[in-house]
Amino acid sequence: MERKIFLLLFALLFSLIEGFAQGKLKGLMAKNDSLKKQAFNEGRPWLSPIVAPAYTADAGLLISGGMLYSFRVNKNDTVSQRSTLPATIFYSSKGNFGISTFLKTFWLEDKFRFNMNLSIRDKDNNYYGKGFEQIDATQKSDTTTLYHETNSNVEIDFIYKLKPSFYVGLRFSPAYVTTKNFALPVENDPYRTQFADRYFLNGMGGQFAYDTRDMVVNAWEGMYLSLSALFYDNCIGSKYDFQVYEFDARYYNTIIRPGNVLAFRFYSRTTYGDVPITELSDFSGGKNLRGYLLGQYRDNTTAFLLGEWRYTFRKKTGALSKNGMVMWLGTGSIASDVVSLTKWVPNGGIGYRLELQPRMNVCIDFGLGRDSQGVYFNFTEAF
Repeated sequence: MERKIFLLLFALLFSLIEGFAQGKLKGLMAKNDSLKKQAFNEGRPWLSPIVAPAYTADAGLLISGGMLYSFRVNKNDTVSQRSTLPATIFYSSKGNFGISTFLKTFWLEDKFRFNMNLSIRDKDNNYYGKGFEQIDATQKSDTTTLYHETNSNVEIDFIYKLKPSFYVGLRFSPAYVTTKNFALPVENDPYRTQFADRYFLNGMGGQFAYDTRDMVVNAWEGMYLSLSALFYDNCIGSKYDFQVYEFDARYYNTIIRPGNVLAFRFYSRTTYGDVPITELSDFSGGKNLRGYLLGQYRDNTTAFLLGEWRYTFRKKTGALSKNGMVMWLGTGSIASDVVSLTKWVPNGGIGYRLELQPRMNVCIDFGLGRDSQGVYFNFTEAF
């Protein structure tokens, strides 16, 4: 029954957006497109707002609003890509609330990049345990897995181009977390009880990247490889000492014609030290394995692999339309360390794309996990 609700909501979202794009407002949209094209040609900023519902099993029915704002830091800089600021806000039928922004900026003919991700979440969450064995033995319910989490997190990257395609950078990640209202098994969980209910975390580190993507927010060609490390320590104000290491590899290839793209991603995240439950690695979320409950699969290490086909439909004239679709398959795992990543769970899904700005889409995805599913609303592609 729940899966039918997901499919019905996904079909409704598709028909509403498609109807908006093809219905009586077609003339208004054509005028808007003309103004947008002029703004892009002149290097001026452009704002695209949108509102849409979504649904996930953990959050319930969501009303999401957001915007996609793009601009050039220097309108005379034709080498740098347009900077982007997608932002969303949501409120759910279960009383959950969240705000997220993903700022990506390009400076000085792409010699310097500044990125900032802000996330504020006040929501009921579920903790099933740490590791597959404990998670698979735990049944989700208000009396077994539920707790409330308020999490405010900022990730800041200062990135410098060493030479064409090679980048180095500094990374900062402060966070303030409050957890409360634990179900009894969560409150007494041996791993969770090692940590306070409220804490401030502060991480500093660096990264190295190789990036040949033709466009960062929606690549059609190229490769991205990144290694990064974050160190949380008492000496910089963090409540707990631990380390986070990440490896991210992505590859994009256009097949036959523009708008017909195969995209692949492999990602791994490993933590060491005194890691609170909110900072353990997991593979869920709208940018990772869409379809899994947020925070269900947690452990020190996670890894996942995704393959995605992205297809933009064409008009009768042969030009690319604003409408497209995606299909993906993937798999993910968690374990105490990298060598123990032996059990993998499946993932797959389908999505609709509507271009709000050139090569920048609003994304509505229906994802399936092993025992869960969800409809996701995002600006820009998952990777």
